[in-house]
Amino acid sequence: MRLWQQAMISLALNHSIKNFIQNYRPASVFARRFVGAINEFEILQKAEDLRSKGTLVSFFHLGEYVKDKDKILQTIESLIKVIKGVKETGLDNHISIDPTQAGLLQGFSFCQNNLIKLASCIQSASGSSIRTSARNYLMIDMEDASVTQATLDLYATLIDRKLPAALTLQASLFRTENDLEQIFRHPGAVRLVKGAFAEKSSICHTDKEKIDHQYLSLGKKMLFQSTSGKRFYPIFGTHDHHIIYKLIAHARKNNISSDRYEFEMLFGVRPNLQADLIRQKQIIRVYLPYGKDFWPYAVRRIGENPKNIRFLARSLFPE
Repeated sequence: MRLWQQAMISLALNHSIKNFIQNYRPASVFARRFVGAINEFEILQKAEDLRSKGTLVSFFHLGEYVKDKDKILQTIESLIKVIKGVKETGLDNHISIDPTQAGLLQGFSFCQNNLIKLASCIQSASGSSIRTSARNYLMIDMEDASVTQATLDLYATLIDRKLPAALTLQASLFRTENDLEQIFRHPGAVRLVKGAFAEKSSICHTDKEKIDHQYLSLGKKMLFQSTSGKRFYPIFGTHDHHIIYKLIAHARKNNISSDRYEFEMLFGVRPNLQADLIRQKQIIRVYLPYGKDFWPYAVRRIGENPKNIRFLARSLFPE
């Protein structure tokens, strides 16, 4: 599975393949499975439609490992349009962004300033027009291990400035338990994922059973912290129904109400499971991408689940 993931990551980073696929019209069928819309107006409409069905969203502008400064600034301006648009809708102002999208490859300070700009915009937009129960955060995504510490430092900067920031942590990394304990010292929110990057065995668990065990262990600590009075909010980013139902059972056993945590899944992935959890009064959020640069994101979905390659093949070769 790790070799498969590495192969898909290589495809995601191949600019020649990306340009070909994104200009090949039938590929848009594949993109629509995982991508909510092309522009800001359409993605806000999609978010409102999902909200009417009981689903919250985290907006994500497509693009990763970006080195072009103009593209980085275009991403920031696009997300600001979404943040301002959300203010009029009653939706959560929950924005996800990769550090490399925000300019980390251009330099730490450049990236930091862009994240401060976005978080400040969320803070100013979170007025009386937004529901008091809303979770309004700039969610900093976690990328590969080469930028893990920089990502943690960026999060710490925003928290020190008392800006609405949240952080994604990967259960597969050995360091995550300690990183989580450090975050517990302050109010905040963490999205826990298993980890989609094929990292070296010297820094992460590679066995599925060990990753699942670590995820459950960290998840239970997060649930306990949500009751500590320090305003910690757990977000469980997983499609694994075994883990989901074990966390729900643990919460119920310890009288932790379902409004103290939420589950987050990718748009287009396991919609039936999402609907079932909503019927059980669980809070469900979907990671909702928009934009034109869909190939790197979509091919990672194949890396996570090889079954998706059949859907890609039918999209590329409809005959």
